[in-house]
Amino acid sequence: MRTESTAAPRHRPPADDVRAPLPMPATAVYSRSDGIVAWQTCLATPGRLSENVEVCSSHCGMGHHPAAVFVIADRLAQPEGAWTPFQPPTLLRGLYPSAAAGPRAA
Repeated sequence: MRTESTAAPRHRPPADDVRAPLPMPATAVYSRSDGIVAWQTCLATPGRLSENVEVCSSHCGMGHHPAAVFVIADRLAQPEGAWTPFQPPTLLRGLYPSAAAGPRAA
């Protein structure tokens, strides 16, 4: 007698095109202290129109953390067609670990 498996399907890695850079400007905001999602999976491939900005936030706190909200507001305020990488103001640089300490190895 044949029985059907009730095991969950195995995870498949994403297709290569899912990891390809987006055709429009993109900023990935991530936190090494997320606590739920591995921060490495949140990184975009840096490129001409993409960047990664690190903040110190919990997973659930990301939506209202001042550093994350400031990045989002800054990105939305840019005129269409005039994208530039995020540069935190000098007084707020401490809110962005990678900006304060320089680039860190992954």
